[in-house]
Amino acid sequence: MNDHKRRLVERIMEAGFLEGLEEMPLDELRAIRDECREGENEVSFERRLCQARIDILSAELDRRTGKDQGDLLSRLPEILAAEGEGSPQSALPSRAPTFAIPRNADVPRRRVEEIVGETTLARLGQVEAEELKGIISSLDEHERELSEKRRKVHEVMDQIQAEIVRRYTTGQADPTAALR
Repeated sequence: MNDHKRRLVERIMEAGFLEGLEEMPLDELRAIRDECREGENEVSFERRLCQARIDILSAELDRRTGKDQGDLLSRLPEILAAEGEGSPQSALPSRAPTFAIPRNADVPRRRVEEIVGETTLARLGQVEAEELKGIISSLDEHERELSEKRRKVHEVMDQIQAEIVRRYTTGQADPTAALR
């Protein structure tokens, strides 16, 4: 079952995933839309794990250079709550974020831990600055790949939603049925 979950996003991004979209029953459209939401949640969760680790490692580098003062552990809530340097702080997200933990959270956690595991975080004070910078670079690259996957999943979700809306607006489907 975990193997199925791990491959969900890849299945969603396959060229044939939306084949026959116009002929699919409405219930099936809703089911694949739900699959897309689940896949998007998994990718978003993994991105958040990467971003949190980037923030922690960057804060450690800042602490070492004297840019930030204080114990990293006591500053952790502040570090994790702060917006990243590259993210727009006033822009609203194009979609409402889901902060739910995916059903298969262990899979994205393992993928991120391949880059920086808990043992590295536990011995952060002993890790050389160059190694930290390398880990941050790897996390940045992984986060960019995840962002691209997430964008593609959103495109698929948009196509599915457009088909559902088309059916409602053309009278092919009864919109009141969604309320039952």
